[in-house]
Amino acid sequence: MTSSRPRALVVTPAFFGYEKDIVAEFERQGFATTLLDERPSNSAFVRAIARARKSLIGPKIDAYYRDWASKLHDVRLDLVLVIKAEVVPRWFLEILRTTNPNARFVFYTFDAIANASNCMDVIDLFDRKVTFDRADAAEHPGFEYLPLFYPSEFRPLEGDEAERSRRYELTFVGTLHSDRYRFVTTLSAGVSRAKNFFYVQARWYFALVKYVTREHANVRWSDVSFTPMTRAETAEAFRNSVAVLDMQRNGQTGLSMRTFEVLASGAMLVTTNSAITHESFYDPARIIVVSSTPTSEDRRRVRRLIESARPAGSLDGVEQHSIENWVSRLASAKDLSRVDRTSR
Repeated sequence: MTSSRPRALVVTPAFFGYEKDIVAEFERQGFATTLLDERPSNSAFVRAIARARKSLIGPKIDAYYRDWASKLHDVRLDLVLVIKAEVVPRWFLEILRTTNPNARFVFYTFDAIANASNCMDVIDLFDRKVTFDRADAAEHPGFEYLPLFYPSEFRPLEGDEAERSRRYELTFVGTLHSDRYRFVTTLSAGVSRAKNFFYVQARWYFALVKYVTREHANVRWSDVSFTPMTRAETAEAFRNSVAVLDMQRNGQTGLSMRTFEVLASGAMLVTTNSAITHESFYDPARIIVVSSTPTSEDRRRVRRLIESARPAGSLDGVEQHSIENWVSRLASAKDLSRVDRTSR
């Protein structure tokens, strides 16, 4: 029997399991949903090549998407959501448009367009274009601004639990890149109850950036983990932290997923992203902005925050950035105004 539910296809790179949360939420909101991992492989090597020189794995990408085109040939779609569009071929999206003339095509990116410009090769194929970066939405005509989200695991301590002493004063959990190591270690120096967790995708990659490019020459092997912290472990760490550090990638002003996870969990946020001051939920008593090259004054401000903070629930207003609301806004027909195909 054919399902009467609308059918969605979600094309997205794998990113720490969030893609599975997105699909589960689409299902919960009534869509029969298919997940298509945008990359033919999620090995650290293929991920690096896809970003730096996509043409080197062109035949592998084409074979992968031809297989998917065959699988989807007789599937009629109502919604196609493509996230980031790092390697998805134009011809594949054109086939989907031809075979699904009534489907709504939505693009979303959680990276700055300057950092992931491949999307601009296919952007004209979409009815709606959405970015997590407010600056990109202002700069690129036709783009809407929609920040990222937090999944359901990130909820604050409640009742008696909320009143107990928190295990960590200052916490960082994230991937090792750019100047994050120096940023984190500078601000956590002298903090008696600090928890720092740096994740690296592969041992060979860490050896490359440590010994060849020398980008992380001062980072010890014992300082990094090649196994990511689980979502549950991260949420538990945040709930038990007075404050959490976040440093966005170079070249972007979009708020990271960490922003919303931290604030939803009830911890305070120390961030390098000044764009947060433009958000409706911004509260200087719960959020402080520091330099990516922390000064002595930044360290004093962090210390004052740790010493003065009291356990608190989720920040008022952050609930609008739940995964439920994020999916609803991307899937809602009233938000997806179709464009005249002849205007492309």
